[in-house]
Amino acid sequence: MKKSILYIALCMLAFLQVSCEDNREQYLDDYSTILYFRDSGEIEYSIYKTEEMANYAISVVKAGSDKRSVTAVEMKIMDESLLTDYNENHGTHYKILPSGCYSIETGQLAFNAADMYKRINLSFYTKAVDALQGEGGPHSYVVPLILCNSDDSINVEKKYVFVKPQVVTPLVSFERTGYVMNTFSEKDKPLIDLTLPLWLSIKSKWSFDCYTEVSEELLETYNKEQGVNFMLLPPELYTMNDGGVVKMTPEGDNSLNITVNRENLNYGNYVLPLLLTGISMETIEPDPAKNSCLLGVSYVPDANNLQPIHLTESMISYHPNSICEGAVEYLIDGDPNTYFHSDYNVGIPLPHWLQLALPEECSAFRFEYVTRNAGPHVVPHKISLYGSENGVEFRKIVVLSSELPYDVGQTYTSPVLVTGENIKHIRMTVDESPSGSFALAEFRLWAL
Repeated sequence: MKKSILYIALCMLAFLQVSCEDNREQYLDDYSTILYFRDSGEIEYSIYKTEEMANYAISVVKAGSDKRSVTAVEMKIMDESLLTDYNENHGTHYKILPSGCYSIETGQLAFNAADMYKRINLSFYTKAVDALQGEGGPHSYVVPLILCNSDDSINVEKKYVFVKPQVVTPLVSFERTGYVMNTFSEKDKPLIDLTLPLWLSIKSKWSFDCYTEVSEELLETYNKEQGVNFMLLPPELYTMNDGGVVKMTPEGDNSLNITVNRENLNYGNYVLPLLLTGISMETIEPDPAKNSCLLGVSYVPDANNLQPIHLTESMISYHPNSICEGAVEYLIDGDPNTYFHSDYNVGIPLPHWLQLALPEECSAFRFEYVTRNAGPHVVPHKISLYGSENGVEFRKIVVLSSELPYDVGQTYTSPVLVTGENIKHIRMTVDESPSGSFALAEFRLWAL
């Protein structure tokens, strides 16, 4: 009896191993020949508006233990009655895509001994499908196909395919959006070249023009939302290639090139607020979520002219006004193994901050910090810098995020930041971190 049970178990193990090793069908060896759609069920297929016609390849597979069999199966479009029954049984709401939206050759598919699959081309007419989407019914229209009428087996779970086309408009966007910082000093060359790449959401096969323009409204909105006071870059101090027209080609660099003349700039934070306004090819559009860039041009003193500030514990205050780990003196002890940790026990959400009272007024500064050597959850992901003359009323200078290190034991050195007015107090707020608090091992400051 035990031998019989062992024999049966070994047979089942061998069967399961063969079934798992066959990647095309789970139970093929139960049938000498079995037919099915390689990709069955609902298939969402994107049609790009730039194409007059889009082709989708449907594959019907012949499988089973008899690899050399000769067989045939009919592939047809489901009629209204059959599709209604399917919808009722499966809780779907499919409608048959009107015949003027596509073409496909249906009918009998014959497989000879060497055939392992047949490929059938389904062609969609972009304008017709797009017009149908405009009527409000894009998500339920499908081309419903079924396999039937074969002398051999048809996989009941893979005998249906519902190809659902969706017309998609290719979008052009700025590769970098939001505020993009660029810092220059008097030691840099007089003419500064800036490059802002544009990006198409699909692989390009076309040549077309993208139109950009300077939008003062963008800068006004950003200043108001962020509480900063960036200045518009004077138009006489920069040029853009072709007046802001980017000629997009499949092989080109597809970038907006800007040259800034810094010689007549005063120290300060300037912005060139750019808006992508149009495309010469009507089937391509600007991405409404990524169609703007605030290209920053900060003209600052040379970093070598700034003097190190000898920070003492009495110069540093913090919020929340309590410490649960470490000590403020550890920020300035030169030891990366010690750290200051903002208090996470008091339940005060971010932003948490460090505030520095300077011995003298300054008009520019830069800072450096070292992240704690353990625990990436306490590394700052977004910080803001503020300046104040009296330590009570603060004005935001800049927000930093993408340039910050997100790992442990890393050193971040800021660019030189100009304050716009003489200040005696600097506040660095941590606006975002994974844990809702932050820890730093070291902090250093230079000022002018």
